[in-house]
Amino acid sequence: MRVPWSRLAGLLAGVLVGALFLVLAFHGTPIEAVLHILAAGDWGLPALAVLVGTAAFVYAKSARWRLLLGAERAPSTLTLLRPVTAGLALNALLPHAGEFVRAFALQRRHGYAASAVLSSIVAERVFDLFGVLLLAAVALLLVPVSPSMYAAVRLLAFVAAGLASCVLAAVALPGVVRRVAALLLQPLPDRFAVRVLAQVDAALVGLAPVRSPATSLAVLGWSLAQWLAVALCTAGSAAVAGHVVGVGPAILVVVGIVMAFLLPNAPGYAGSVQVAFRVMLEPQGVPADVALAASFVYQLLMILPLIVVGLAWLRASLDRGGITDP
Repeated sequence: MRVPWSRLAGLLAGVLVGALFLVLAFHGTPIEAVLHILAAGDWGLPALAVLVGTAAFVYAKSARWRLLLGAERAPSTLTLLRPVTAGLALNALLPHAGEFVRAFALQRRHGYAASAVLSSIVAERVFDLFGVLLLAAVALLLVPVSPSMYAAVRLLAFVAAGLASCVLAAVALPGVVRRVAALLLQPLPDRFAVRVLAQVDAALVGLAPVRSPATSLAVLGWSLAQWLAVALCTAGSAAVAGHVVGVGPAILVVVGIVMAFLLPNAPGYAGSVQVAFRVMLEPQGVPADVALAASFVYQLLMILPLIVVGLAWLRASLDRGGITDP
């Protein structure tokens, strides 16, 4: 299978950004000090907490996606674990490739229109940002932060508002959105316009579950659970490196990770995770070498297992007959 040039260009940009982030993260900190902390780390219960948090993160993400797909006709949460994990694995290797794999998996195995699945993923991103913003607001009440941290949260709020506006327009005024799409497609050949408009219709149908306030609240609840699981992973990673952090600093690291992931990323999020841990933990009294060691623990115990398990499940996720609902 050929990889589009745009994907290769994005990968190259991610590698360059990751390399720059690694240089910045290690500025003034010898790598030997980080390696020493990792060698002397507590790889018992704190490491287990990171693995538990990783599993909870994937489950919450799958349960939320089931609601966004329409729980009455969607595959079970356990069935969705495989395409979700496969998508996370591919995203960690080639940014944003996982979303298309998830869409193709449900189209191939369960008859969903790819545009409907992708619209559910767009809604997912909006709830992601809302969940992070709510947790960030709590963290800002618990710990003192710099003006730059407030600026970062404001940027997240701006992005969330933009995405939410698009989703709300499609949810509240589907007829208007369809008419605007039809108007824009008028200059195009009829055959092409009909196909595109069919995809628009499918995408609007894919957003239907969000029209229910009860479903939206449940989706937000799973979003909060998902990011709290990531916060558990960050706190556990710091504990492996020998430093106990509270809820506030752990959430701030999550905010930093989300901010870093808005940029092009290297495979395994190399550099991005390091910057997020150091920038967010050092002002809270965590030494730079400990923060960097914790970032590598996070990659080793959260990101790497997701890649390994996700790639192992990738073929089964795309196979027509490999998985059945439990």
